Amino acid sequence: MTQTLPTVSTAPSTQERLLFTLENGLRVIIQEDHFAPVVAIQMWVKAGSADETPDVAGAAHVHEHMIFKGTQRRPVGAIAAEVESSGGQINAFTSSDHTVYHLILASRFFATGLDIIADALQNTTFDPHELSKELNVVMEEWKRGEDSPTSRAATELFRQAYTTHPYGRPIIGFRETIEALNRERVVNFYQRWYHPNNMTLVIVGDVACETAREEVLRLFTARPATPLPVRPRTPEPPQSALRMSVVDMNVEEFYLYLSFPLPPANHKDVFALDLLGYILGGGESSHLVQAIQVEKELVNWISASAYTPQDPGLFIVTAALERDKIRPALEDLLALVFRCKHDLVSPAELARARTNLESDFIYRRETVQGQSRQLGYFLTVFDDVDYERQYLDGLAAVTRQDLLNVAQRYLRPEAMTVVLLGATKDAALPTATDIQDLCHRLDRPPVVPVVVRSQGAGDQRNHSHVSLTRLDNGVRILVKEHHAVPVMAVQAVMLGGLLFENDSTNGINNFLAGLLNRGSDRFSRLELTEAIESLAGSLRGFSGRNSVGLSGSFLTANRADNAIDLFLDTLLHPTFPLEEVEKRRREILLAIKNREDELAQIAFDLFYSTLFTSHPYRLPIMGTEESLRAIEREALATYYQGLMDPRQLIVSVVGDVDTEMIVTQLRRALEPLPVGSHPKVTPPAEPRPDTGRQVRKEVDKQQAHIVLGFRGVSLSHPDRYALKMVDAVLSRQGGRLFYEVREQRALAYSVTAFSMEGVAPGVFGIYLGTDPNKVDEAMTAARAELARLRTDLVSVPELDQAKKYITGSYEISLQSNNAQAEELAFNELYGLGYDNGRRYLSAINAVTPEDLRRVAQTYFDPHAETVIIVGR
Repeated sequence: MTQTLPTVSTAPSTQERLLFTLENGLRVIIQEDHFAPVVAIQMWVKAGSADETPDVAGAAHVHEHMIFKGTQRRPVGAIAAEVESSGGQINAFTSSDHTVYHLILASRFFATGLDIIADALQNTTFDPHELSKELNVVMEEWKRGEDSPTSRAATELFRQAYTTHPYGRPIIGFRETIEALNRERVVNFYQRWYHPNNMTLVIVGDVACETAREEVLRLFTARPATPLPVRPRTPEPPQSALRMSVVDMNVEEFYLYLSFPLPPANHKDVFALDLLGYILGGGESSHLVQAIQVEKELVNWISASAYTPQDPGLFIVTAALERDKIRPALEDLLALVFRCKHDLVSPAELARARTNLESDFIYRRETVQGQSRQLGYFLTVFDDVDYERQYLDGLAAVTRQDLLNVAQRYLRPEAMTVVLLGATKDAALPTATDIQDLCHRLDRPPVVPVVVRSQGAGDQRNHSHVSLTRLDNGVRILVKEHHAVPVMAVQAVMLGGLLFENDSTNGINNFLAGLLNRGSDRFSRLELTEAIESLAGSLRGFSGRNSVGLSGSFLTANRADNAIDLFLDTLLHPTFPLEEVEKRRREILLAIKNREDELAQIAFDLFYSTLFTSHPYRLPIMGTEESLRAIEREALATYYQGLMDPRQLIVSVVGDVDTEMIVTQLRRALEPLPVGSHPKVTPPAEPRPDTGRQVRKEVDKQQAHIVLGFRGVSLSHPDRYALKMVDAVLSRQGGRLFYEVREQRALAYSVTAFSMEGVAPGVFGIYLGTDPNKVDEAMTAARAELARLRTDLVSVPELDQAKKYITGSYEISLQSNNAQAEELAFNELYGLGYDNGRRYLSAINAVTPEDLRRVAQTYFDPHAETVIIVGR
């Protein structure tokens, strides 16, 4: 199939930008973006885990936890509370090369947000008592990583690949180094690296450059520059022999991770290596995915990419697979990797990879967070705020021969590292000698030549108006124009999901949703994949508890009609090929089996199946082994035809489109849909339980997972808003659960409340991830907070803070076209009206302290509590 690829323009739109350096060395970049009333503030500190000495491994990550834990002006908890009362969110992340503190909030509170970042980064106190508690939290985070097979496999890969360079140490550190950290060691790391001449401040959003500059000068000039120490990074010697490690872990799947050494981020070969990673294992049409996952089904998932940090990186291939497929999967994987050294990729493959890597820059421009993270990374790593242009020029210059050259230069079997992780007992695993023999046999030009398949900036107008068109057969079309970024999102949603399933049909919605993009009247699975990737797009089916549908995002680049055409063909004419049906069945059955390794998900599945005894919400979204084996292709096709009732079909389009053109195109395709004779009827609600229920599942892991909760309300119930407010009061960093359970008592690493409303009454609950020895204490603390809500009124200031948090989070969440398309479609589908957002915030802000106590008394009956515990 031949595809004509669109020209992708990634030049930034005409935004005001200001770049300057203070006398103390702090670099500052300010960029205006007035689409949404939000602003992102990030401080990039050029110090990560690779800047630690071995005895304090994990210290950089501890700073991520401690910087917001109190200053001379703001006590513990005040920073999170102040941010959330300004409608914002604050967090941090640590990498090997840098630590980033990021905040996003309503732009009207910009001065407050900047003051918080300045105060936290310059005046943190590292209170010994708080540090002791936070180290307990970090230890729980470390334990969670030890329970994760992907985390364990990645840690082992880096340990083997970097024998002397500090990239070989895990960012979180080791158990013994975390336990050995104290205030003196943590403060010493801060004093070595946290200086203005080692930081970059990034501000992006709805703020004037000059206003922001004045605030920066006011807050950041007092602290002087300080000479920086020599970074303790021992160079990694060239690897000259295969390294292999086998890790025994009691999990359902095996995990295969392998790597080859690469140069650092600023090397000229990085452009070709990024493209090679995408072609080999970065997209659905990539060599590894198509050959090993889709065609031969030797792996459950597989990917490849070039990891290029500040110092030398790795070309990494990762896969999950069953134990009996390790040898054939490894042979095919290595054959494809080494084939890149001998065969030129097709021009269409190179063009498609280039389009998709270029599109990353465009999609980042949809949010202020994406823009600020890109600018901060460019300045910190490349000392060039306009590195985007250099990178895009580098991609454009790469030829097919360049890909061949870098593959030959770096994909060398003698420099390969291999990690296998899984339950090794009685497993016939390949040895290092076996792999060396494979490499010797496969790393040569193929005897038979490979047959290559023949394949083939918006303006600044912002239309906030939503156009609603109702077709004669009932289909509702919603279109909202937004021309700041050449991107469009499209959603088609209909009532479905668990709501219309029973024990025998359980999983049918999830089953068919995954088949929508696997073949249509016009396209095979591969042809459809290539067409989507040629538009730098994505297209997938989805299914949940109340709905099923199709979601797509595409670059427009004067090709919006092509994108809509692909979307409609996928939505209206899926063929459910028998071969793909059986592949999809096997994929889901494996996912169900491997879900036993995801303890938190086990806990939530048990929670729903225990709290509900007759309503479909009790069922797992993926289905059961018994139900999936009984669902035939004809049943899938018939069920999908029944779902496509135009009276319950909503299509929304948001982005760089023309409303009239889109409506005309959609009308032509959707108006012929026939109206069903029997509209779907939702099942009756299940009465709330009047007695408590508890299930405990014994699993020998480092962490225990707890879910406790109650029956909630539906989307149409007026108490929905008060329960959302209860969720906000309990959750978030400034919430009661986080403060009492994690901050004050270090009883859990993960703790949050959740409220799920559906077409039918849903649930309200609390989740905790904790040490198995702290289960009872953690549950007691969580129950105490629920009891306090039943008896005491929440103060007006605390309630106002929660309201501002919800309002700010709502505004932040709707920056992307996809998020807006989802909101329009689902609000309309569930009978709330596509414009429900405005009413939602009004209802939230009308909630009173008395409302919170009333719903707590109504719904949080301690005698009707459902409790699930998964762990030791």
